[in-house]
Amino acid sequence: MSAGTEGDASRPTTDPAPARELPPVAAVVAEFRASTVETDRRRPSGLLGVLQDLHQTNLEQWGWEDHVRSCDGDVSAIAAAKQAIDALNARRHQLVEAVDAAIDAAVTQRSTATPSTESPGMAFDRLSVLIIRIHHTMAAAAPGHDAAGLGARLPVLETQLAVLEEALEALLHDIRAGTRRFLPHQSLKLYRP
Repeated sequence: MSAGTEGDASRPTTDPAPARELPPVAAVVAEFRASTVETDRRRPSGLLGVLQDLHQTNLEQWGWEDHVRSCDGDVSAIAAAKQAIDALNARRHQLVEAVDAAIDAAVTQRSTATPSTESPGMAFDRLSVLIIRIHHTMAAAAPGHDAAGLGARLPVLETQLAVLEEALEALLHDIRAGTRRFLPHQSLKLYRP
């Protein structure tokens, strides 16, 4: 059940990998964690590279959102940040679509399989944001700086990460096995160029 769309030169693309070459979710988590702190990290190839692009976009968007919260009412700075966030959000949606397209091209989905409520690309996006949240919470909870008690959140966040990682791996397994299917994400947002 391939739901391919016509190509658009502005959209990110990837060379689809065979299903056996889809990266394990644990490898994606490791790549996301490493690239959160190693900003000059070499971009992997294939689907993992597209996932890395998604993560880098989320990191940049997180930075802009932090920036806008520190603008102290400077309307022009807030407007500039809003434009940057909108552009990054549009790119994020394009990358989620590219992830789903690569996975859809790499596996044969059964039209009779039970549908999932979210696509793998959407789940990878949530995984990325959660890893960024953990990173920033760890930084804020550093010894001597945790006046707000943020360190207490870390076990909860790590549990959320473990459950999301397990659920996403199970979804990919079930898609490969033909017991679940997904509709590749299409955001259909109304962003203007």
